[in-house]
Amino acid sequence: MAVYSAQIKKEFDSLLNGFVVLILVSAVNYLQVSFEVLDYILNKRNIPGIYITVSRPYNNMVKVLEENGIDVKKIFFIDAITQTAGGNPERKEGVLFVASPQNLTDISIALSEALEAMKVPDKFLFLDSLSTLLIYNNPETVTKFSHFLASKIRLGDLKGIFLSMEIEADERLIATLSQFVDKTIKFEAWGEVRSVQKLDLKLLGK
Repeated sequence: MAVYSAQIKKEFDSLLNGFVVLILVSAVNYLQVSFEVLDYILNKRNIPGIYITVSRPYNNMVKVLEENGIDVKKIFFIDAITQTAGGNPERKEGVLFVASPQNLTDISIALSEALEAMKVPDKFLFLDSLSTLLIYNNPETVTKFSHFLASKIRLGDLKGIFLSMEIEADERLIATLSQFVDKTIKFEAWGEVRSVQKLDLKLLGK
């Protein structure tokens, strides 16, 4: 059941072609928001993209997305968690495996390869998630990496979506990131959506 679809359309339709958005969610609505954002971008606007997953292994992520009506054929995956979790990745078309979420340089290289492989002019980058990256890297490193990604997105005129579980994220990191994204959108567990251009720590309820 769609909970946020109307708000998602409103928030994203107000942005220019190339943008970077920071999405804050709770553990309760994390998957719901992810599915609805991807449904809007992939299914409703028919825009393919790159999905960097540091939260769930590729095989599991594909299964979950398909079960929720997401067209995974339009997604190029960069998986940075399968090997860390002890899995044995198989070489497949449409996915690149990175050894660990700590290997941010390798993720950057994989992203460049994925962008080269996708010849379509209009595409998105979905990062899942900043809060998980913080488990493997310090906040300063994650901030620099996020800024690098945002710059790459702008240079390529892409649509960038950074997802973070608010309760697990470093509040100062989130406040800093909000300064170089175009919009910060906070999805409350009970269906409320709050959108601000620049996020202040007060708005996080801290």
